[in-house]
Amino acid sequence: MKTDEMERAKKIYEETEIPKELHGMVAGLIENDREKRSGKHSESSEHKKKDQDVENIVSMKKIRRRKNYMLKRTAAAAAAVIVVFTAGLNVNEAFAETAASLPLIGQLAKVLTVRSYHGGEGDFNIDMEIPAIESAGSGAISDTEFTEKINREIEKISDDYMTQAKAEFEDYKEAFFATGGTEEEWNDRKMDIIIDYDIKYQSNPILSLELKTAKGWVAAAEERHYYNLDLSADRELKLEDVLGEDWKEICNRETDRQIREQIASDDSLSYFGYGDNGLTAEKFTSVEEDTDFYINADGKVVLVFPEYSIAPGYMGVIEFAVGDAKL
Repeated sequence: MKTDEMERAKKIYEETEIPKELHGMVAGLIENDREKRSGKHSESSEHKKKDQDVENIVSMKKIRRRKNYMLKRTAAAAAAVIVVFTAGLNVNEAFAETAASLPLIGQLAKVLTVRSYHGGEGDFNIDMEIPAIESAGSGAISDTEFTEKINREIEKISDDYMTQAKAEFEDYKEAFFATGGTEEEWNDRKMDIIIDYDIKYQSNPILSLELKTAKGWVAAAEERHYYNLDLSADRELKLEDVLGEDWKEICNRETDRQIREQIASDDSLSYFGYGDNGLTAEKFTSVEEDTDFYINADGKVVLVFPEYSIAPGYMGVIEFAVGDAKL
């Protein structure tokens, strides 16, 4: 990677903030988890202290791992433009390889499930469907450098997420026993790992594909990745491509309007900087060129904001439909 790219990645890493709500949320969920699994509504102070000790250790490890992971992903994204998919898909021995075809995208491409696994694996319950895009050329299916690059990125995101999720749960398990947990108490603890995808829109030659990754244990977390593609030109679509030259004004106006409408109609909803909710994190001001979006089945552009980006974590991933796509 070039020096300036590494510097940008380093800057993003150093400036990454850990959400203020994370500590309290995880602590509360650990408490709820123990109560549900034990069938009791109260515990001894000794047990509560043990779970708090576990949570403190895991939170610190998770924060360090999360920041390292974000740095690696930023570096990978900067390098992705020169990566060409030159080998077959890697198959973990725990996963079954399939070739289950999904709907044809006009005559230009189709989406395949190339790895599928549903079942238990040690401390983990795994539900996984990993897609790949195959482009059509001269009436036959053949890969292009463009789709190969995207497939390689999807594979890497999926594999990295699986590795990271398992490492986080191992940290939790280690901390659990280090603070006095017993095998009997541990027996029914599992981490759910989910990797899946959804074809949001398909109409020759446009494809909008969503890759979802999620994990659940003492807390839940979800990430989404979007691929909005013009397969006739081998290019990824930007917000300007689908909304026109005034795309930023459209997105900002609609996002602000819908936030205000939501909090006015439902006082359980909160957004940073809006209303009298005591939240002091930075208020939404504007979308950027890299703001996530997809095209839905009705041909509308839907903005996607990750957890903690414009609202507290309990709000989850947030979406706003902002206008018709110019396709």
